[in-house]
Amino acid sequence: MATIQARVIHAMTIPFTVQLVSERRDATYLATLIDEVTPQIGAFLQHVDATFSPFRHDSQVSAARRGDWSGLLRGTHNAHGTQDTRGTRHHGTTISPDGARRPQSEFAEVYALAQQAKQLTHGHFDPMHAGVYDPTGIVKGWAIERAHERFLMPLIRSGRCDAAALGGGGDIQTAVADDSDFTWRIGVQNPDDPRSTLRTVTMRNGGIATSGTSQRGEHITRTAHDLKQATVIDDHLTFADMWATAAASAGEAAFRNIVAGSPTAHAKSTAQAKPATLPHPTAQSNLMAVFVRADGTVTELHPSQTGLS
Repeated sequence: MATIQARVIHAMTIPFTVQLVSERRDATYLATLIDEVTPQIGAFLQHVDATFSPFRHDSQVSAARRGDWSGLLRGTHNAHGTQDTRGTRHHGTTISPDGARRPQSEFAEVYALAQQAKQLTHGHFDPMHAGVYDPTGIVKGWAIERAHERFLMPLIRSGRCDAAALGGGGDIQTAVADDSDFTWRIGVQNPDDPRSTLRTVTMRNGGIATSGTSQRGEHITRTAHDLKQATVIDDHLTFADMWATAAASAGEAAFRNIVAGSPTAHAKSTAQAKPATLPHPTAQSNLMAVFVRADGTVTELHPSQTGLS
């Protein structure tokens, strides 16, 4: 029987939940393990907030809004303020004006991801909101996925736990050890009744993100208003977050066309269309979605894997 321990972290103005699962260890061992890793995740999330919050005058996003884009050329630093040389799947190098190669900053990484998201979604995910740079539509998912990979995946790979999840604000990244039969069951919340769920998603490794207007109002620039809520399941939470925001912006028909690669998919301008050098959007992941329409009806977009019940 699986043992589960959970802890809550308050960061970025929302609660985040860390969950560890073990099928072989007792509750005391798991509690010690989660108590060791939770402060590390909390420090990282606070660091992300300090870097990307548009509400903090000293953040790099606020600096960019004032015209200071030097964050694109700064080296990457971790939550403790020291140089971070550990690579992730998004990290690379930045070539500065003097020709020197420097580690890509987290700010530059998110900026590049936001630009890629804009292209892949035909402009329906746009890091410019109300005329100013605002990457918050992708930062939370990126931060959760990165913290999960950095702090929780080593616990699974080393055999110290069998499954781990990190979530906050409707975004969750999960993982399960290859030799474990554990499966995560995640409810898709009813936007009209937060106490009830509309669907249950079963998954092992992947990300699930929800975007809509029920919690935060009209915080997304929308070209259609036929969706009240969009929940997207993807191999990576960063892209699930991106696609969920795009679906809420584009509306159901346009989103289905974009994912299908239809040439009739809506685009804000031909300049924002996906260039041939970028991968086909459906090649990014095994996409699944649950849509709540404005009239309250629920519909789904199914991939070849991951279950709905």
